[in-house]
Amino acid sequence: MLRRTFLLVAFAAVLLPSAASGGTEVMPGVVYSRQVIVTSAGKVVLHVLVAPKPGGLYALKPVLSNGRVTGRERVSSIQRRLSRRATLAGVNGDLFNWTTGHPSGIFLRANVLATKPMVTRSSLGIGIDGLLRVGAIGYWGQWRVDGFPAHPFFELNRPLRYRKGVALYTPLWGARTPHRREAREFVLAHVGPIHPNADIRAEVVSVRRGSELPIPAGGAVLQATGDWRFILGREARPGRWLTLQADLKNWWDGVRDAIGGGPLLVRDGVAVHQAGENFTTTQLLPHDPRTAVGQRADGRIVLLVADGRWSGSAGLTTAQLANQMVRLGAVTAMALDSGGSSTMAVDGAVLNRPSDGSERAIGDALMVLYYGAYARKPRWPTFSPNGDEYADAQRLYAKFVRPADIRLRLIRPDGTTHWDYTASVSPGTITRDLRSPSLMEGTWRWVISAVDRHGEASVMERKFRINNTLGFVALSKSLMRVRTGIGGRLRIGFRLAHAADVTATIRRRGHLVRRLVSQSLGPGDYAVIWNGRNAAGNVVRSGVYLVVVKAVNELGPVSIKKKIVVRRVS
Repeated sequence: MLRRTFLLVAFAAVLLPSAASGGTEVMPGVVYSRQVIVTSAGKVVLHVLVAPKPGGLYALKPVLSNGRVTGRERVSSIQRRLSRRATLAGVNGDLFNWTTGHPSGIFLRANVLATKPMVTRSSLGIGIDGLLRVGAIGYWGQWRVDGFPAHPFFELNRPLRYRKGVALYTPLWGARTPHRREAREFVLAHVGPIHPNADIRAEVVSVRRGSELPIPAGGAVLQATGDWRFILGREARPGRWLTLQADLKNWWDGVRDAIGGGPLLVRDGVAVHQAGENFTTTQLLPHDPRTAVGQRADGRIVLLVADGRWSGSAGLTTAQLANQMVRLGAVTAMALDSGGSSTMAVDGAVLNRPSDGSERAIGDALMVLYYGAYARKPRWPTFSPNGDEYADAQRLYAKFVRPADIRLRLIRPDGTTHWDYTASVSPGTITRDLRSPSLMEGTWRWVISAVDRHGEASVMERKFRINNTLGFVALSKSLMRVRTGIGGRLRIGFRLAHAADVTATIRRRGHLVRRLVSQSLGPGDYAVIWNGRNAAGNVVRSGVYLVVVKAVNELGPVSIKKKIVVRRVS
């Protein structure tokens, strides 16, 4: 039943469609696409990010969770934490220790070594020329007190695995050394960054018994167990100087950033199905969520996350992951951590469906960093400043992470300029609110541009629609009681500002329960009654349902959803 009436409040939202095969530009030059493929195990949902070759306004960097080796952090949280420095898009990184959070393999950032490589697995190097290298990297760490022979330290910012050994801990590890029974620690001062294949000088300032003790800022700690306590005790006495070396074997020239992972997936454009690395068959063969990074011949970076472990996406084997990276054009590619860790996010928003049911905190991540002008996606793809007290205002954002000369323009649907602003700005965010009911309906364009102090120019555009066709949706109650054989009564009111094709439906958990109306209507106030029954005429069960009113005309579609709680009583 449909009749004219007056109504009160509205909830406006438009669901965005999945990205088409061509993809959606999430920031200038960075394109995201959601793809569905079919394998022998069933359908698999792939999330693909393609970014420009690193250089200029773009970089590809490994990022430690919480800025240190220990602890774990979600990919989206890392992006939000670093958002003032850049706009980030990326994926989870290396495998990691579940307890401490430390990465399994190498972590090198700005030529500072935080953790050593795992020699039996691949490492990914990011060259200053913007090219990726993948290969097995060896490691040899040593300390040498002046006037004495060299000795090894077996671990760098990683707990000792054996009863006897020496490990070096820098402030990148965390605030305190890890627990180790019967340890002796040698505190070092004047320690510079640990650069690979370089001599690092340090002074021994104190010796202490025990572990879980502070790591000094600007210093480091050599932690010794077993017989090594006595060797260090004889040679590394307070006041003496020593030399530290963290040598990487088979290292690449011009590489200042690196992250661990593996196995190798693509070499010279050919899929590698058996890389011979230290992974078990239970890691390689199952259809699981997977993450990979690769590079095309033109230098563009490809990041891939495959969803898995749910009915809509079966996941991939490692061999299938390699095949997909070849299909996406990668000439070089390496796998990263998989399973519940597999995550892709852009600007703090997760794009895939993590198999844990929620995003997992991980040890490190691999990020594309964009330093140009960035406009956040508007909250409302379609909004209606019609005075119904919901979605009446649109806030537009323009973010700049470098000092720059900028221009911001807001362009009406007819091509005329609504707002134009130029300035020289420091890093920060500029906002603009739209809320006037007299704003022109149709598609608006928010265009921001900048030229930074390095002469790098960038432009980004966001579009949104103003559509006042549908508004003032109101339900007569928030709780509807229904009785067996009788049902209930819910009045649903709405207002049309323009003629439109209108549907009103009841849904639950994504499924259609009842179609109440579907017809063309002119401007006016309307109401429809739901009697608490489904399409088969049966009284519905208790639960939370959605009332969905949708209007479509030349201005486009607009949907309004409101929840109703149904309680079935005898």
